[in-house]
Parts: sequence; structure tokens; C-alpha cells
Amino acid sequence: MVKHILFDFDGTLVDSRALLVKLYNEMAVQYQFRRIRDQDLALLRSLSISERVDRLGVPVLQIPKLVTAGRQLYQENIRTLHIVPGMKEVIARVSSQGMKSSILSSNSEVNIRQILKNNKLDGAFKEIISAKHIFGKHHSIRKVMKQWGTSPSRMIYVGDELRDIEACRKLGVPIVAVTWGYDSQQLLLSGKPDYLVNSPGELLKTLLSLT
Repeated sequence: MVKHILFDFDGTLVDSRALLVKLYNEMAVQYQFRRIRDQDLALLRSLSISERVDRLGVPVLQIPKLVTAGRQLYQENIRTLHIVPGMKEVIARVSSQGMKSSILSSNSEVNIRQILKNNKLDGAFKEIISAKHIFGKHHSIRKVMKQWGTSPSRMIYVGDELRDIEACRKLGVPIVAVTWGYDSQQLLLSGKPDYLVNSPGELLKTLLSLT
């Protein structure tokens, strides 16, 4: 029986795709990378992170610097971000069933808490964990499991990227992949998630079936 849900943030809980494309394009001009056009979005969603980086011509060694700069720009645009419609109801219902919800994200805790406050969700999550490993999220998930003193069967991860699925697979943690985030349904299916849902309503049904 699942007792704890670990949510990814950007893409899963918050609709931030348009903002991140805008911020990337601003940095692309500054650092002379290839810009993302509207017609590129469908293809990019079907590619892994490493494939996207290669296609856009972003040097891997510059990624940490870009992440730091991107977080600052993101923070300046926080008020434009909103919770994915239907996800507030999901959080409320699973909480009423005794399931504890936490957030694990490569975004900063400061940014996350501000967005939650703006959307009247401050206090809705047990804790917010900022993952330091962009390309090795399993390290952060393992640390969380150790802190909680829990087994993989007692928790479930909710995410929107192939890397989320791959991280959970390494630890035996079940995962629900949502299709409204960053990665396409086809890419998510290639990782063989335990569950795949197309709407917050489907997500709620899946989570309640595990209590």
C-alpha cells in the first residue's frame, strides 16, 4: 500500500513549458545557441535530454552555467506560472485519504515555495526537496527513501520525463508518468512506466487505487 507520493514539479504540477522555451530562447541569443521555434516543439518532446542538447548545439560543459542563469530568469517570471488545471484537486483528495505528498525537483526550493504560495498551495506538501543531480535523479530519490526509512513499495513517483522513469527503474520505485508535461507519450512509453495517465482525473484514479 502506497503511503507517500513524490511529485515532480515543472511540467507535472506546474505548466511551465511555454515559459522555459521563452527563457531558453533569450539565453540562446546571448550564448549563440540554436533557438527553439514553434515547429520544433513536437520533435523536441520526442527526444531525450541528451538528444535535445545535441540538436540545439548546447555544449554540455555550459549546462550548469545555463541552469543557474535560467533559475534567475525563471524567478523573475514566477507570477506567470499556474498549477496544471485539476492538480489542486488531486493533491487535496490524496491528502484526505492519508497519503503524504512531497516534491522532488531540480528547480530551487525558493522558486517552488513562491509558486505554491501564489497558487494558494503553501502547506499542501510534507516537504520540498531540491535535487542536485540533473542527470542522476536516482541519487536524490535514494536519499529521500533513506530519510523516510521507507521501501520502494510504500511510495510512488509522479513525473513527466523519461529521466524520471529511468531514475525510478534503478531503485525499483513505481512511477506514474503523465503526458501533459515535457516528454511526449511515445518517449514516456519507451521507458515502460508502471502507469501512464493522460489527465489529472486519470492520475487521481490511479493513485486512489493504490491506497
